Parts: sequence; structure tokens; C-alpha cells
Amino acid sequence: MLESAEIVLQKYTSKDIPLLFEAIQVSIDRVYPWLPWCHPNYTIAETETWIKTRPQRWNEGKEFGYSIRDRQGTIVGGCGIGIRSSPWYGNLGYWLRTGYTKKGYATTATKLLAMFGVQQLQLKRIEIVASVKNIDSQRVAQRAGACKEGISRNKLLIHAEFHDAVIY
Repeated sequence: MLESAEIVLQKYTSKDIPLLFEAIQVSIDRVYPWLPWCHPNYTIAETETWIKTRPQRWNEGKEFGYSIRDRQGTIVGGCGIGIRSSPWYGNLGYWLRTGYTKKGYATTATKLLAMFGVQQLQLKRIEIVASVKNIDSQRVAQRAGACKEGISRNKLLIHAEFHDAVIY
């Protein structure tokens, strides 16, 4: 568990399946344009399958995912670090539930995750990759203190459409 005064980042458990599914359902309109896993026909079975794979992915050192919760315990989003090509390099991502944006939750989660990545995972490089059209995600990266490095052409494929991406 990682925490600040405002939020708690917790590893997912099977008890989170209905709570996470609900958070995703109310957020599809906001999240769908930016994340390939989110779509209008998203099912609870997809949530269940995803949560059940978390312990294995964590133990393999491939993905370190957390729910973002407010101090009342409501799942207000998700975040994590995925280890891609090298054990010293990770990709940090986040999404927020509709109604919980612009409260600093994603920025705080990003800072907590970055510290976890450097201190616990001993990463030397952590990237945030966001579509050039996803201004909210870019603002989170900037507020968290990430350094903008540039734009990578056709970096993201989201719902059969290529997006140029800003790399932080």
C-alpha cells in the first residue's frame, strides 16, 4: 500500500471486482478515447479476468498495479507501472473515474508510483506516454514533475487509430 493525506493506492483483490467494474462503467465516455482496454461493451468478466492476473504479473515483475482510493475507500481510478523491455525501465499509467478528476488524485498517485518505481523497483527510467490529444493526462504528468522529452509519431494504437504521443 502507498498513501498520502488524500489517497491510498492498494493492490487489487478479488473483492475489488464489482467496485472496479462500477468505476469503469461510469467512466467509459471519458476513458475510452485514451486507453485500448476500455470500450463501450466492457464486461464484468473482463474486470474479473484482469484482476485475477494481477498477482502473477506482480510476481513476474511485469506489472505493478494499484487501485486509487479516496480516504473513504471509494475506487476513484487505477494506476500502475509496467516493466517493458528492460528491468530498469517502466511505463507509468493512470486513469480516473468520472467525477473524481481535477482533485489532484492522479498527480498524487503519479508521484507515489514514481517514488515506488525508483525506491522499490530500482528503476532508472520511468516514462509516461500520452496521446497528444489527451491534454488532461499531459497536465497530470507536468504537475507531477515529469519532464517532457518530445513527441513520438504513431506511438499509440487505440481503437484502430494511431496517435502521436507525448513522452514524459
